[in-house]
Amino acid sequence: MGDQGGLITSILAHFDPSIRPFVELTLAGLVVAAAVAAALNPILEFSYRLWRFVRWLWRSARRKIRALFGKKPPPVAPPVPTRTIPEERTIWELRAPSQPTFPNTNGIPIITVANMKGGVGKTTIVANLAIYFRAKLNKPILLIDFDYQGSLSQTVRGEAGYTDPDLTADILISPPNPAIDPPLYAREMRRGLENVFLYPTNYPFATIENNLMSEWLRDGGDDLMYRLCSLLKTPAYQDKYGAVLIDCPPRLTTGSINALCASTHLLVPTTLDDMSAQAAEYFLSQVSRMNTTVFPRLKVIGIIPSIVYGQGDTLIGERRTRDRLQEYGKSFWRRDDFVLSASVIPRTADISNFAGNGVAWLRRARAQQIFERVGEEVWKRL
Repeated sequence: MGDQGGLITSILAHFDPSIRPFVELTLAGLVVAAAVAAALNPILEFSYRLWRFVRWLWRSARRKIRALFGKKPPPVAPPVPTRTIPEERTIWELRAPSQPTFPNTNGIPIITVANMKGGVGKTTIVANLAIYFRAKLNKPILLIDFDYQGSLSQTVRGEAGYTDPDLTADILISPPNPAIDPPLYAREMRRGLENVFLYPTNYPFATIENNLMSEWLRDGGDDLMYRLCSLLKTPAYQDKYGAVLIDCPPRLTTGSINALCASTHLLVPTTLDDMSAQAAEYFLSQVSRMNTTVFPRLKVIGIIPSIVYGQGDTLIGERRTRDRLQEYGKSFWRRDDFVLSASVIPRTADISNFAGNGVAWLRRARAQQIFERVGEEVWKRL
């Protein structure tokens, strides 16, 4: 201790006597602070540990109390709004006339091939049935393409070797024009399609349809829905042609409603899958609803399975869909033969290789056999 005192004294000796008291006071303060810190450190450490314990105890107790007495119910999801699908009424039903125009009672067969779904073989069926009816009736056959995509036009005109776009189908649904004689605008085909006549269409037909409907709704005038029917009733068509086949788009367009109003029969092709079957049933429900007011003379030939494997009984899914459609025909249409099960159109390259660019009947013997069977079944139901 004496050595330390001597050390401090020797250090203080280097300071000026006037400030030495302040230095001594500072050193004394540091010594006292160190002593206090050494004495308080255990107390502070204990206090910190005690605070952490109390905090843990409080949180644990609060969780236990909440679990026992204050448990909140799970949040209730907001109710999902429900909505009843409104009753459907098409513009054609709302504007249906009190006295519709009927096809001729004993006139030529006018067959529309339609469905509310594309890709089910409508165009292929129309093109090939034209060859069947030409041979069956030994008279010219008239084809009408009301699908603005022009698939039938491309198929038949491609087979005949015509490549330039053409459009005359709009004449059949346009207001009468003294300067235009509609029968003259049916294009005669060639190269195996002699005595097959076509009213072709192209993409502008969609705009023409919309404009005609807009003008009709705005201005009235003659009944837009029955313009085709009024034409096909005339001798210019009834005497010249043995049958009329109409290809329609998968929508109730101006052309489609004209086809249904002018037709004596309707054939509905479908592939055997649930989505296509649902579209066929929906379309036929529309037809049934309008059958009493808009086109009372239209008869439904039935549903023909198309683009199927084998006879439509190879795949489980196709069998299930076929059975569903048969049950639909029995329950809704009261017919056991509503599905043309004996004349299904199989999925085969003999047909698909010529879709859109030719008529399979003229190219492959197997395709001819298939559509002869289809034609015979359709003919029996006319």
